[in-house]
Amino acid sequence: MNRGSLLPLAAGLLALTVALTLAVVSATSLTITRHRLVALAESTALAAADSFDPALIRRTGTEATAPLSNDGVRQRAADFLSAHPALPVEAVVLERADTPDGIQARVVLTTTWRAPLWSEFVPLSVPLRAESLSRSVIR
Repeated sequence: MNRGSLLPLAAGLLALTVALTLAVVSATSLTITRHRLVALAESTALAAADSFDPALIRRTGTEATAPLSNDGVRQRAADFLSAHPALPVEAVVLERADTPDGIQARVVLTTTWRAPLWSEFVPLSVPLRAESLSRSVIR
């Protein structure tokens, strides 16, 4: 009968379990941070799309268009982000806020995700970027 120790096998299994747990926790954290950044970009673009001057609304047929300006979109996006400091995404940078066509508001936000637990298997930080377009519809 062969007699051996189960200690190396148990230690290896424990190391594998810890590594897998660290990877799952980090992947979940990264995914949640990415979704929050996208939601924040969409909310900011929606607020920026409402930066039009009501006096400049043009009516064509059954719809009206509200012209936007780059300065108005940028200012409204910055105001929206500063008014919501309790949002879960930290260290968000307003990389770009403009209007590509005078009707839509485009917002680009960036942040850096940091691993909640350090390990050799997971990078310490990952840059994230979210872009969103929005427009106001007036009927």
